[in-house]
Amino acid sequence: MQSTIRKHLSLAKVNSTMSIIINNWRMDPSLNALIHCETGETRRLGEYHFILLETLAKNADVVLSRSYLCAEVWKNRIVGGNSLPTAIHALRVAIDDDGKQQNIIKTIPKKGYLCNKEYVSLPELSPAEKLMITDQVQETVSEEISSTTPPVPVRKKHKGLMGLALTAAVIFIGSTVGYSHLKSTPDAPQLVKESINSPRIKIFHLSSGKENNSVPLLSQTLEPGKDKLDNLLSAHNMTMTTYYKYVRNRLESDIVLRNQCNGSWQLTFNVEGWQNSDINRAMYQNLEKLLNTVQKC
Repeated sequence: MQSTIRKHLSLAKVNSTMSIIINNWRMDPSLNALIHCETGETRRLGEYHFILLETLAKNADVVLSRSYLCAEVWKNRIVGGNSLPTAIHALRVAIDDDGKQQNIIKTIPKKGYLCNKEYVSLPELSPAEKLMITDQVQETVSEEISSTTPPVPVRKKHKGLMGLALTAAVIFIGSTVGYSHLKSTPDAPQLVKESINSPRIKIFHLSSGKENNSVPLLSQTLEPGKDKLDNLLSAHNMTMTTYYKYVRNRLESDIVLRNQCNGSWQLTFNVEGWQNSDINRAMYQNLEKLLNTVQKC
């Protein structure tokens, strides 16, 4: 399994600057957009949507697990439980893939997702690039065969708990090993829905149980500017779901925006020294900037 994953990563690194065509849509990494090969129509994607499509295309005809995709796309981010399915749905719309037929991006029950290679055109690799991939994969396989040391308990625990992380509404992704370890203790992170009087705003707090009780809830912090946010979202026919946590003196959050046409966008919103920052103003400005680039439904 590890050799397969590392092969995927090697392919991604080699092809990172090349153009990929999916169902007659060319991926343009400079714009994070799709450009139709015949009509020239441009469809912009969010940063994470673009990375997700690129990952699926470069590993066409390979079933990629949900955990692999989340780790590869949303590195070091808090990810809502619906982020991946929502992003997959948005990509199907973007590349003209029928959501029911799923001719291009297929959902493989209990396994993950697969991109149909028949609809994908990847540039030919040079002999040097092919050799690079072969050498890296062979080296990985050799390392696994020669290794006689049994897995340490931490790795077993990590692997076994990945399912728990995925069934929760958010996923932690650690910077050193790829995922954080959710411990089966009373201090394990809990997702708490906060109360806010707004039909367009939902807020979820990922609490570790070790946070200072004096730390204010984000819903309380946003209360003074809630009406202004509501008006902004209403003007664009959007709803907003925010997942956040506190890391020392830093507020880390992901904001998922959705419209009535099943479109979705994700915004990472982090604030250093949040105690001394105007979070209402900063969030409003970031949302306004993003929404002004989105065509109204």
